[in-house]
Amino acid sequence: MKEHKVVFVLVLLITSLLVVEIKSNDNYLKIGDISFTSMKSANSDGFSIITSVNLLPGTKIRFTDSEWNGNHFGFDESDILWEIENDTIKANSVIKFTNLNSIPLVSSGKVYGSMRISKNNEAIFAYTGNERMPIKILSACANDEMGFGTLINTKLTKGTTAIIFQ
Repeated sequence: MKEHKVVFVLVLLITSLLVVEIKSNDNYLKIGDISFTSMKSANSDGFSIITSVNLLPGTKIRFTDSEWNGNHFGFDESDILWEIENDTIKANSVIKFTNLNSIPLVSSGKVYGSMRISKNNEAIFAYTGNERMPIKILSACANDEMGFGTLINTKLTKGTTAIIFQ
């Protein structure tokens, strides 16, 4: 009988943690809620985004420069995690990410990890979910169309939610 109670408590605890994770899982975001406005691959690698919706405290968005293969991101490059802290970021806010190849900085919130942006055949994807397996891809930018890998199964559209900077 004690074993059943222990199992029940463990199942209840795990379920509670999953519910908390789902509530903070950024599922309110949709494609195009953030858009890239710049991409820099020089001494201080970086990019900028603009928000089209309010971003709530606790929201976590990942960025990767790995190619998409139609199913998941590759394991050959890097990613960063951006977390909105205590204050809501208002719609139409521009957020700048700088120094990504050394000590990353962000104009609002916190950033974890680092990223080296190549001058050729490079793309950056914004998404929610796990490091290599997104729940939802929000937008992308590239300095060359080949940088994306592919846009199949991303629901992104080249020229609107997947921008190419020349």
